[in-house]
Amino acid sequence: MYVIGLDVGTTCTKALLADEQGHVITVGSSSYPLISSGSHIEQNAQDWIEASVQAIRQVIQGIDATQVMGLSLSTQGGSTVAVDEKGEFIGNSITWMDTRSEAEAAELEAQLGGEYVYHATGWKINPALDAAKICYMKKQPTYEKARMYLSTLEVLNCFLTGNIVLDPTNAAMRQLYNIEQNRWDEKLLEFAGLKEEELPCVRPTGKMVGRLLKEAAERTGLSEGTLVFNGAHDQYCAAIGSGAVNEGDMLLSAGTTWVLMGIGKKPMFTDSYIAPGRHPVAGLYGAMASLVCSGASLQWFKNEFLPEDFNIMNEEVVKRREKTEELFFYPYLSGANYPVWNLKVRGAFTGLALEHDRFDMARAIMEGVAFGVRRAVGDFESNGCEVQKITMMGGASKSSFWCQILASITHKPIYRLNQADICALGAAMIAACGLGIYKNYTEAAEAMVHTQQIYEADVEETAYYDWKFQKYNDMWDNIMKYYKNND
Repeated sequence: MYVIGLDVGTTCTKALLADEQGHVITVGSSSYPLISSGSHIEQNAQDWIEASVQAIRQVIQGIDATQVMGLSLSTQGGSTVAVDEKGEFIGNSITWMDTRSEAEAAELEAQLGGEYVYHATGWKINPALDAAKICYMKKQPTYEKARMYLSTLEVLNCFLTGNIVLDPTNAAMRQLYNIEQNRWDEKLLEFAGLKEEELPCVRPTGKMVGRLLKEAAERTGLSEGTLVFNGAHDQYCAAIGSGAVNEGDMLLSAGTTWVLMGIGKKPMFTDSYIAPGRHPVAGLYGAMASLVCSGASLQWFKNEFLPEDFNIMNEEVVKRREKTEELFFYPYLSGANYPVWNLKVRGAFTGLALEHDRFDMARAIMEGVAFGVRRAVGDFESNGCEVQKITMMGGASKSSFWCQILASITHKPIYRLNQADICALGAAMIAACGLGIYKNYTEAAEAMVHTQQIYEADVEETAYYDWKFQKYNDMWDNIMKYYKNND
């Protein structure tokens, strides 16, 4: 017996095939482009379907497809496409990165207020999310024949089963859904000019959406009638796929942007706008915060100044502690989002001297990003989320040095997994639980999530970084005074 997890991301779809013992058999993928012009960042929604078909066909090569009993999805959130009364797409999907709706976001702030929107939906007002975005779309002649507004999960659920179904984690990303009342928010629908029938039905993650249609079966190579279970937003699937299914767990997705998700028993609303939402595990909530430009800072530096590969860099930065005691980096190359929320702030090296070379600077970047994680962990904990461990995934987790200093800087054990495709794995676990192979996500995690290495805080290194973190914060306070005085 097999299950498939399908991860429909921003530029690529991955499929993962796992057996009933939780072993990953194979992974397939298919990519697609973004269509960009200034603040307009779009995507052809049909590409999500075509890439899903290709990725599924890849993973079932050489197996008896009748043994695939179920599948579920992990999807990007906040990318929206309109459909007409026949279900045909109207134009491209407007993605979660598109900011053309800034005027509508300002209107939303003026009419309902940022605090209302945040406490209803869990998200700070954002022109890329649907409250502002659909308000914008409703004003355009292009969408006169629109009958429904769908995000990625509903598009795929509809293709696979004919049923237009969303889950609460993706609903929250649309900034139209009241996370505590578990329903579409009347005030936000009114602002966007929406009727509830223009939005999909919301069902819990893990509930059966339907059975695979004949056409979808023929195209994917799967059996007609294969069960499809409702999926989740990719960060929540990553939480499941990493085993972050208990209170006190934290997931760190360390890609271009570093995303933290803490797990607790109540929604976390904070002055720093951590984004709470319902976790697929009943009774638990996730809380998300994005450290924008964290991974991108090191990638930028390597592209511009470091011709050596990452392996050489990792070997060199380990040797540089004594030289970099007074060297700091603030990773705000695209402005400061969480927890500062001042886009005028810019990145900076401080303490740079003639003795320093590119490897010293690379180490300072890695430390600066880790200090940002420590500050975020402190914010989570001061708001009631007591972090017991951090599970790290993404490109940065391949660096043992980075994992180790994160453990020492945050005072938390860092768990590195042996599976890279965590979002697709989480979706496969949803399908496995839906089929009854595992009774819950905790049991599924015990079978399917495997830790490769645990990095514990080093006592001597922790003392050193406590001292350096204090200096980092003292200088940061002075930097922020400059920006406030020149705002």
